[in-house]
Amino acid sequence: MTETTPVSSILRQIAPIKIATWRLAMEKHQDFMAQFEIAFRERHNLTLNEFDTLINTPPDEPIRQRDLLQSMVLSRSALSRLLRRLEARRIVTQSPDPEDQRGVLVELTEAGRKLREEAAETNAEVILAGFAGLTDAEAETVFDLVSKVRPVQPPQHLAEADPGTD
Repeated sequence: MTETTPVSSILRQIAPIKIATWRLAMEKHQDFMAQFEIAFRERHNLTLNEFDTLINTPPDEPIRQRDLLQSMVLSRSALSRLLRRLEARRIVTQSPDPEDQRGVLVELTEAGRKLREEAAETNAEVILAGFAGLTDAEAETVFDLVSKVRPVQPPQHLAEADPGTD
């Protein structure tokens, strides 16, 4: 079986380097996500979203579900379903917020804290393995360069469009 040429390599030849660089970053991101998915599933029986939930839940205090939601890329209903699954596995508990009965507090159980710590170690192992080809100085350079990338603003014609008209 022959290996296909990454799109970023093709773009490097025919497109502006910034477009090729963006594509390379996305390819590397996908590589990492695939490795995380395998490692979390095999070592901890966790999905990526379950790991994300654990790592964003403080290990030593409850967090309001709405605050947890702000640090994640999930809908409210998806997070609710995920938390119910984790609760069924006795990884988290959910209880009414005594300060706001409409709110829900999420807290890691002892098993959840242990799983969070173990999965965080796996997360670090995957990241460090991926960056093993870089020295610390090179990683600092990458950090500095990526920090210079600006948030994207929508093109002016899209920003000015009235979404209520067709």
